[in-house]
Amino acid sequence: MQSIPLGVSLLLLTLVAACGDAASPGKDNAAQTGPWDTLAALAPEDQPYGLDVYTAKCASCHGTLGEGKGTNPALTHLSPTATQRTLLNYRDGKIPGGTAAGKAGLSDAEIAAVAIYTGV
Repeated sequence: MQSIPLGVSLLLLTLVAACGDAASPGKDNAAQTGPWDTLAALAPEDQPYGLDVYTAKCASCHGTLGEGKGTNPALTHLSPTATQRTLLNYRDGKIPGGTAAGKAGLSDAEIAAVAIYTGV
């Protein structure tokens, strides 16, 4: 995972949030829930930034580039939607042995922001 300057991250997040409500051709938009939908539901000033959340709450256990540390897995191999689902399941105790998102105290919006930041 490469580091993206903060200004570029903010611009991309703003663009993603602005497009978050657009329907995908041929798909039922009501059935889709992804990290962009979670952030798009918030006012722009209330949207957390993935880099900030990752640095503050994830990097100490998963490495500065998401490469994994010790027994903590790498976070660079899943799509943003898969990352969001996995983190929500960890936080909610649905995945045995993993409560990383719960230990970090991540909100739904923070999970979405981290998923977009780390997702491939």
